[in-house]
Amino acid sequence: AGETRKVRLIGIDTPEIGQCGYSEASRNLRGIIGGQQVSLTAGARDDVDRYGRLLRYVDVNGVDAGLRQVKQGFAIARYDSRDGYGRHARESAYVSADLSSPKAPCAAPSPGGSGAGTSSGSGTTLTGSWPLAGDKHPCPQSRPVKGNEDSMIAHEPGDRYYGVTNPEQCFATMTAAEAAGFRPAKV
Repeated sequence: AGETRKVRLIGIDTPEIGQCGYSEASRNLRGIIGGQQVSLTAGARDDVDRYGRLLRYVDVNGVDAGLRQVKQGFAIARYDSRDGYGRHARESAYVSADLSSPKAPCAAPSPGGSGAGTSSGSGTTLTGSWPLAGDKHPCPQSRPVKGNEDSMIAHEPGDRYYGVTNPEQCFATMTAAEAAGFRPAKV
């Protein structure tokens, strides 16, 4: 009683500190919880993630805080992870909400002379200098699609989080990324 523990909400992914949308997502979650008593429900393969945070669903007065974050566009459904859970009990509801949720509150970065061309599911066409301006974790130009294994999301040049995504895998095309089990980024 009275113990304070950090909690990782199962089934969602929000921007990290310093990423576009972090402040808005954090503020929204604080508004949902609002200093109220929460109910924590286990539902993951592991009890804690690699950072020692409890892996739990968080409910406030019968309202699923993670699902509310997704529905309001402040989080995306996360349905694969190395953080102690894979498929989960509330996954269908989260994915369904994610598909119909509003876009995240941040504008996509403009290429701004980065040399980014057009992209499609069958391939990515790039012209100009490489790596792209502002790309903190570049893939080789021949394999520009970044695969993030934590979320199983693939990012193409021009996607909102492309420049800050630290890839575990790089692919020549989005089709190749999807064949490896990744899904295209929504933003």
